Amino acid sequence: MTKMIDPWMPPVLETVVDGFELMQGCCEREERLEEKLLTKLDVQGEVFDTICISKVKFENCLFLDCSFKKGEFTDVIFQSCNFSNCDFSDSYFNRCRFIGSKGMGAKFCGNSIQNLTVKDCNFSYANFDSSKLEKIRFEDSELRGAGLSQCRCKMVYWSRVRLSEASFFKTSMQKMDFTTCDIAGISISDDCSELKGAVVDLYQAAELAKRLGLVIK
Repeated sequence: MTKMIDPWMPPVLETVVDGFELMQGCCEREERLEEKLLTKLDVQGEVFDTICISKVKFENCLFLDCSFKKGEFTDVIFQSCNFSNCDFSDSYFNRCRFIGSKGMGAKFCGNSIQNLTVKDCNFSYANFDSSKLEKIRFEDSELRGAGLSQCRCKMVYWSRVRLSEASFFKTSMQKMDFTTCDIAGISISDDCSELKGAVVDLYQAAELAKRLGLVIK
């Protein structure tokens, strides 16, 4: 497996007392937010569109129904955060990690994402439609009902991920290994062309064969 490039962080991050005010100010002044530790933020319904963030760690932060459209996130770690129903549409992520976090119903449509690790997270019903995904690893996470339609994927790895009822419509699953995952009820096109080259176990293969009208005895 190709190694992910981890986030680069300076030895010491400056802890910020009022992270919300700092984020707001960076957006207004179109300045980059960098080399900071933001903890225990509680923000709802705010707009941070086009924000640029690098070398920042968010820890135990709550962002609900916030907008980060067209944002840029480089060398960013989200640890034990909740950004459910936030909108990251048309954003850029590189060398980022989501650890022990929630992003239920979050929108990542039209994103360009590289070197991303998602571990011990709940991204159920998150929407990654029409995104470019390269060097991505999902591990021990929930993506039930997630949208992964019409994505361009390269080196995407799944390990113990619940993908039941997720949509892979018009997304090639070639070289993706789902043997440790739950892929029951995934949505694909009628000709099942997305499955070409996917790696599954015997039980999964038997279930998927039903899509092709095969009867296995």
